[in-house]
Amino acid sequence: MIPTITTWLFNRVQKDGVMTFPQVLDFCANELDAVSVEIPNTTYKDWSPKGLRDLKMMLHKRGLFLAAIASQNHFNCETHEERRREVHMTKQFIDHASFLGANVLNIFHAGWGDADHGRSIKAEMMECLREVTAYAEEKCVMLALESHGPLTDNVKEFRELFEQCPSEYLRLNFDTGNLKEGPDGNLQLLDLACHAHVKPNYRDAEGNVKDAEVARVLKALKETGFRGTITMESVKGDAKENLPKQWKEFVEMVEGL
Repeated sequence: MIPTITTWLFNRVQKDGVMTFPQVLDFCANELDAVSVEIPNTTYKDWSPKGLRDLKMMLHKRGLFLAAIASQNHFNCETHEERRREVHMTKQFIDHASFLGANVLNIFHAGWGDADHGRSIKAEMMECLREVTAYAEEKCVMLALESHGPLTDNVKEFRELFEQCPSEYLRLNFDTGNLKEGPDGNLQLLDLACHAHVKPNYRDAEGNVKDAEVARVLKALKETGFRGTITMESVKGDAKENLPKQWKEFVEMVEGL
């Protein structure tokens, strides 16, 4: 499995003006000695054709493999027009992933919002998911559906999504911290994984913070034959100051599985 760093961990220092995006990539390559990086939509500001060319060159010059980009879309919008906007944006990011040679594109289904509202428009949301999946098939881009927000925070509804939109190009972004069932729930989704996010804790249905049992869950994932990218998605304290030590521990954990 390939340890991957996400630029999301630098979101705060970027917003505060402490580091620019190129400096973040320098830090990943030089201070962390990372070889694989994930870039969510909101951490890079220029997804224009020129911005994409610039990003490709920045990664190349630093010897960084692009494990994933993330569209950070959501389909549980209030109106049809808003959902169409999100579908269009997701298709754009499928094109971006294809141009950049990203391993996968992480997508949300209902990244945030009210669960009851999401369930009331399940059919409309499924139309969106089927449309972007069909487009991903045309472009040969793997979609990694994130367990993030209502409808994707429990095994039953997650399974239903994949059953209703069967495609070898729609798989799971396996996340140790986002299912209400925690590690036992994740162990029921091992067969769907094509990418992973690693967090040390999760919140159960009552909101209690519990141990995600990362080593046990990732070992089970590895035993399935998974050899893909796994992203460290949590850092304690200041990222610039604390990441080198925590990243080293993460890499050692992965290598020891």
